[in-house]
Amino acid sequence: MNDDTPQTDTQVRARPRHKWLPRLLWSLGAAFVLFAATMGALQWSVGRDFVAPAWLRDEAEARINRGAGDLSVRVGEIVARVEEGWRPRVILRDVDVARPDGQPLVSLANVDAGLAMAPLLRGKVQPARIRFSGASLRLRRQADGSFDIAFGDTLAPVGQGATLGQLMKGLDDLMQRAGFAALRRIEAEALTLRYEDMRLGRGWTVDGGRLRLQRSGDVLDLSADFALLGGGDSVTTLELNYDSVIGETAAQFGVNVSDMSAQDIAVHSPALAWLDVLRAPISGAMRVAVDDDGQLGPLSAALQIDAGVLQPTDETRPIPFESLRAYMTYVPAEQRLVFDDLTLVSKWATARAEGVSVMKGIESGWPNEFISQLTLTEISANPGDLYPEAVVLEGADADLRLRLDPFDLEIGRMTVRDQGHVVQLGGRLQATPDGWVLGVRGAMDAAEPDRVLALWPEEAAPRARSWIAENIDSATLRDIELAYRSVPREGPDLYLGLGFEEANFRYLKGFPHISGASGQASLRDSRFVVTADGGQVVAPQGGRVDIAGTTFVVPDVRIREAPATVMLRAKSTITAALALLDLDPFNFLTRAGQPVTLADGRADIDGKIDIRLKKGLKPDEVQVAASARLLDTRSDKIVPGRVIAAKALDVTVENDLLRIEGPGRIGKVPFDAAWESPLGKDAGGSRVTGEVELSQLFADEFNIGLPDGSFSGQAPATIAIELPKDEAPVFSLRSDLQGLGLALPQIGWSLPQNRAGTLEVAGLLGTPPRVDRLFLDAPGLRAGGTIRLTEDGQMAEARFDRVQAGDWLDAPVTLTGRGAGAPPAVAVTGGTVDLRRTSVGGGGSGASGGGPITLALDRLQISQGIALTDFRGEFSATRGMDGSFTGRVNGAAQVTGRVVPRDGRSAFRILSDDAGAVFAAAGLLKRARQGKMDLTLLPAGESGSYDGFLTVNQVRLREAPALAELLNAVSVVGLLEQLSGTGILFNEVEAEFRLTPDRVIVTSSSAVGASLGISMDGTYDMASDQMDMQGVFSPLYLLNGIGSVLTRKGEGLIGFNYLLTGTAEAPRVQVNPLSILTPGMFREIFRRPAPKVTQ
Repeated sequence: MNDDTPQTDTQVRARPRHKWLPRLLWSLGAAFVLFAATMGALQWSVGRDFVAPAWLRDEAEARINRGAGDLSVRVGEIVARVEEGWRPRVILRDVDVARPDGQPLVSLANVDAGLAMAPLLRGKVQPARIRFSGASLRLRRQADGSFDIAFGDTLAPVGQGATLGQLMKGLDDLMQRAGFAALRRIEAEALTLRYEDMRLGRGWTVDGGRLRLQRSGDVLDLSADFALLGGGDSVTTLELNYDSVIGETAAQFGVNVSDMSAQDIAVHSPALAWLDVLRAPISGAMRVAVDDDGQLGPLSAALQIDAGVLQPTDETRPIPFESLRAYMTYVPAEQRLVFDDLTLVSKWATARAEGVSVMKGIESGWPNEFISQLTLTEISANPGDLYPEAVVLEGADADLRLRLDPFDLEIGRMTVRDQGHVVQLGGRLQATPDGWVLGVRGAMDAAEPDRVLALWPEEAAPRARSWIAENIDSATLRDIELAYRSVPREGPDLYLGLGFEEANFRYLKGFPHISGASGQASLRDSRFVVTADGGQVVAPQGGRVDIAGTTFVVPDVRIREAPATVMLRAKSTITAALALLDLDPFNFLTRAGQPVTLADGRADIDGKIDIRLKKGLKPDEVQVAASARLLDTRSDKIVPGRVIAAKALDVTVENDLLRIEGPGRIGKVPFDAAWESPLGKDAGGSRVTGEVELSQLFADEFNIGLPDGSFSGQAPATIAIELPKDEAPVFSLRSDLQGLGLALPQIGWSLPQNRAGTLEVAGLLGTPPRVDRLFLDAPGLRAGGTIRLTEDGQMAEARFDRVQAGDWLDAPVTLTGRGAGAPPAVAVTGGTVDLRRTSVGGGGSGASGGGPITLALDRLQISQGIALTDFRGEFSATRGMDGSFTGRVNGAAQVTGRVVPRDGRSAFRILSDDAGAVFAAAGLLKRARQGKMDLTLLPAGESGSYDGFLTVNQVRLREAPALAELLNAVSVVGLLEQLSGTGILFNEVEAEFRLTPDRVIVTSSSAVGASLGISMDGTYDMASDQMDMQGVFSPLYLLNGIGSVLTRKGEGLIGFNYLLTGTAEAPRVQVNPLSILTPGMFREIFRRPAPKVTQ
């Protein structure tokens, strides 16, 4: 195909229009008549060619020029022939026609005319048939749409018209001339036609053309066929036909093409402009009518477009198709195309469409856009081999707008019917200098997952698509929205949004499927998100897990083995939640050495799980950060042997740690604690830390062996329990005891609730449990030791290495359990007890129910300077301290005794067979010997005070300083000698006194023997060793004692009043000599009253 730039229309229009063709033909006809007459005589020449001699040629040429007006005609040669049947034929060769100025108009190599016989017999020469060959025609369309035609590229036009119909009017006029009344056929061969379109600046040349003009009555039928010269392998052929009635403007014009380039055919009619974006050969037929005004009527076209591509520009990637068939009608008056059938077959899409298209911008002479409404059926699509096989759709209605320069196809609305559902689509396909830009948006009321996958290209977010394909079993999808955009040199962008109901899918490989789920899913900027508004998972144990609110996120689906996040929101039983956490690859409970039945209750879980979407996921490739709220929790496995219950607990789960914390009760004891269990590969056991309430409930729950009422109020205690794997738990407890009241009436100690102290306990919660360390430091009591429990949790033994109770007890104490409900046995093995500082051991309600007490004291302090060492005793505390004991007074004299409860305290009776030794050991009478002693101490007054009753028989006294001073004072020489010798024998000694922690108050006492009688009362300060005594000294008491009936016991009728002060080692004695002159009954005149004690 030649595409040369033609002459400008300005040059062509400058030439005037000539109506010389009829005159030329008439002149030629006259020449034919003259020549025929001459040749008629030569009948014998039928079938032979006769070349006219030069003179005859010249004469014929002259006649022709006379009839041609101002035109100049030259004939190179004239040949005549008579055909069979006496049909004359004239052949003119090398015919040139020029204007008066010499400008050529026509140059024909050969003109062959057959003459009509009937006119010829009447003497008229009229051609019946004209045939010529080798002509070159140029048909030009000017920029204003008008046409002209010329013979050759350089010759002046022989015809012009504003329209194609007006151009053909010249032929119509020719056929109406009288000289051509017999003309029935004109034929031309070997024609070369050049068509130039000045509007486009392009030209086309067709060669080897044939033209036929047939006249039947008044009907002209013009047909032609050409071969289009081009550079391709194929040959484009054109077939033209034109039908009209002579004398009328209306006509029918048709074109048949074969293998014509889509771009070549698109430029010739606005109705075909949309074909310009194709690169494909087109075959087909077009028919158009010309009305009486010479205007084109509707154009009907049937086009068959063979395999080619859609490629508006060289930069855009070609989109191949196999064929495109179009049956359409163009209505110029309405600028409307009606498609009766538009069928596309391609690997991208196959569809049949019908509808209308309105052209816009035709005012400028050429449309710039098409607005179309099409109905599509028989749709199947597989653009760019996006699908393994084409997707078939039921049908669609579409509103389209096509802009041609640049190419821009916009789908304003497309309603697609698919499997009972409706898809609303929109989109845009643009050709840019960089290539195709594609954008598609869509919405669908509902669909099945399989259908969504069928419509989802495998290349668009393939990993997200694979996840859906592999993990969603079934679902009802609704409110589906789709957007897809592809830009040159960038990856495609896909957005997919949908809601789902009754979905069954798997969110983590190896986990139970979610069932009955509802929610939304979206894919935007390669980010894939699934959110469940409802749904459940059936755990391996524990029942169903409600996962409403759970979100699954893949931040970038383009990444291989892409990271993903599960934003978990779940409600279930605790067992079900733990069962899920113990599945591969998590195994949290297994790694913690705990069962999934760790606790009963309800769990409200909120967490984050980071994973990778890959096969064979390993535990270290999973990152977990979850929290949960446990409600109505109960467990007997966190702390073996104890039931933990809580209204609400908080749980934290991380890769290396499981933590449960919050307030609750262990048994009946309130606590606020946290349980932590490491989850690492080499993690050890778990740990419990927090606070527990110390109260009577604590004592009852843990069977610590103290009597009821030992606790009042409550105090917090920090507690830590180590729970190593395969070993007994280790615990520790510490409290400041603030707010806790403690009472141990057995030892006379109590701690008010407003006082603080320190309690530390550590041990092993094994079978049986034990306390390896118990330390108590509180006002009035300090103790440290260990506790051993029985298999059933009862106290077996509590051993305290040192117990300090106030300032009265400092000794090791062992408590031995005696079974449930029985108070423990108490054993004090060593140490000291100071009775001056306590009222321990009494009876009363506070001491009822006590167990046996065994004392093996190093020292029992009775009073200042008097103590029992090596004290041994066995007592019962059932109703108070009750039992017998032995001991040595100040480490010397052996005594025995008994303790009985008395008025909430203890009363003592002390016996000795060597009263003198007792007195000597007590530092009272260091030289006393022999005698039997019976001492009773009854509690009185303040703690540590006793009323004493002493009786001693047959005691002998030697070297008593105080008595020696007294005897010396009254110059009783014999008694002094006796005192310093064998000693003075007292047959009976009696005393009543009040013993306090620091004083002895003697209210009355007497010592009588055969040689002496003494009475005494007063006080002895044990702290300062000072005496302040008074009494009566009666010698020769065997005779003198007769008067005692009138006086006190130990006083005779005659006696001396005395005062005894100073210390026991250095006494000072004052004697009133005159008192001997005073009868006993009047002796009170010379002494003060005896001291009295309060009760």
